[in-house]
Amino acid sequence: MNVFYVLLLGFAVSLDSFAAGIAYGLKTISMPFRSLAIIGLITAACTGFSMWCAYILGQFIDVHIAVIFGSLLLITLGGFNLFQEYLTKDIPASDLENEFDTRKVTLKIGKLIICIMANPEKADIDKSKSISPMEAIFLGLALGIDNMVATFAASLMGFLPLHTPLIMGIIQMAFIAFGSWSSSHLISENLKKRFPFLPGAILILIGLFRLV
Repeated sequence: MNVFYVLLLGFAVSLDSFAAGIAYGLKTISMPFRSLAIIGLITAACTGFSMWCAYILGQFIDVHIAVIFGSLLLITLGGFNLFQEYLTKDIPASDLENEFDTRKVTLKIGKLIICIMANPEKADIDKSKSISPMEAIFLGLALGIDNMVATFAASLMGFLPLHTPLIMGIIQMAFIAFGSWSSSHLISENLKKRFPFLPGAILILIGLFRLV
């Protein structure tokens, strides 16, 4: 399988990344390179792991489990975004400034700490309107596992080049960045304010479509 096949495979499985980028762009939250790099590294690691599993275990691994897991992660992430909007929709800006010193609410889910910004536009702790590394890890896992399923199936049909994980990671980063940029430049501010729950809904729909 040549590089063109790997690129085609990467584009096919990265459409979800583009939609995820749009979801965050709708909230005027940028994707810094550090967060993009985290997602790219997770994608590359998941891709490499799937290639190794396909080589060692072949058809003994049920790939549908990974599909369901990745979909549930996206649905959970979308629900997290919806909960964020519900939690902060009635908080005045003055309260955010006076009562939230750290300007974030922290929820512990198992051993994982997810930082929820009280308001993406006004309560951003560093005023950067950017996706945090923790949120990037969560999104990277969902998209990376989804990517892993495709490369696992492709590996079963034939040997993939050793640089496949690198290509997959780069494509994933590019699609997220372009999705975020296009939504922030092509969609008006009034539309963003009218549909605050749209980003979370998009992520949930992505996960549901993957479950079909």
